[in-house]
Amino acid sequence: MTARLIAGLCLLVSGAYAQGDTEIYYVGLLRPAAERKLLSREDGERLQAAHMAHIRKMAEDGYLVAAGPFEDTPITISGIFILKAASLEEARRIARQDPTIVEKRNTIDVHPWRGPAGIGEEYRRLHQADPKTPEGMGLHPIVFIRPGPKWNSQGPGNASDLVNGMTTSSQILGRAINGMRRTGKLVAGGPVEGEDDLKGILIFDRISLKVAMQAVSEQLELQNGMMKAEYHEFYSAAHVFPW
Repeated sequence: MTARLIAGLCLLVSGAYAQGDTEIYYVGLLRPAAERKLLSREDGERLQAAHMAHIRKMAEDGYLVAAGPFEDTPITISGIFILKAASLEEARRIARQDPTIVEKRNTIDVHPWRGPAGIGEEYRRLHQADPKTPEGMGLHPIVFIRPGPKWNSQGPGNASDLVNGMTTSSQILGRAINGMRRTGKLVAGGPVEGEDDLKGILIFDRISLKVAMQAVSEQLELQNGMMKAEYHEFYSAAHVFPW
């Protein structure tokens, strides 16, 4: 085996997303329904109370590990559920029981996401030990990676491709996630699995959206057209994300 081939193989392995200590989660994105109508104050309060009760029940039943509202303008996503379930179908069934979906205020799309193991575990431990533990809500920039016009999902075809620098979009994404994790800016990140319109989800620590955008731009080289980044402002309780 030549030195150039060995170097190419090493580059490929080191660039992959670190699979150790990961789990499959199901990320549900609540979006305002097209048929959403203006509610009275009483109906709005009733629906919000029912929505929060459903969130608590999902958590008590062991499905929900994280949730929170988005604060974008204009609103394209109302909030997020991060679920653990036996399958995508089960996650969809559970999420669609939310009263805001049942009453057609929101729709939801659910994506299988490989993220770091342990999301929500520290939060649950602290709140079980002391139910008065403060929620500590704060802004976490969240980024959805979508395929760009030059997205390449195919692996290198042979050894020659490896040493000639043939790199897939998923390998670039994996290296970027590992790089941002090392800086301490990322609290959770990983690829979206299967045939999906999302390719990756990145959740940042409590930094500004501007700093998160700079970190993504530096690591992913978005200008090459392989990927597009979609940025949102997501509010989460403290102690939820493990990194």
